[in-house]
Amino acid sequence: MLEQLQLAYKQALTNLVIVDFVNKKVIGSFEVLEIELAKENACFKDLITVINHCFRNGDLDLAKERIDALTKRAEYIQRLEIQVIAHRRNKLFEIAGHLRKQGKSADVVNYDAKPN
Repeated sequence: MLEQLQLAYKQALTNLVIVDFVNKKVIGSFEVLEIELAKENACFKDLITVINHCFRNGDLDLAKERIDALTKRAEYIQRLEIQVIAHRRNKLFEIAGHLRKQGKSADVVNYDAKPN
């Protein structure tokens, strides 16, 4: 049943169109990707709560099933995070390219903003 719900959410997100009426624009696929990532993070936290509840009630078989689902969700979240990071990086390079075409000096630099 969990897989059927996940498939239904995935299909709904592919058909989802979000309109920003204030700025008069349709929000595209990147925003949908971020919404999917937020949804998956929320589902991940809910699964942790369910697993804790199963352990408290002594239902170890159900807890094992939920742990397997949690593992799959964690892997999917990692793939989504990689996609979001890649899209943001590509967007930065695109912006830098547009600025260079306008004759402005623009380069994308890579550095760690969180020093140890």
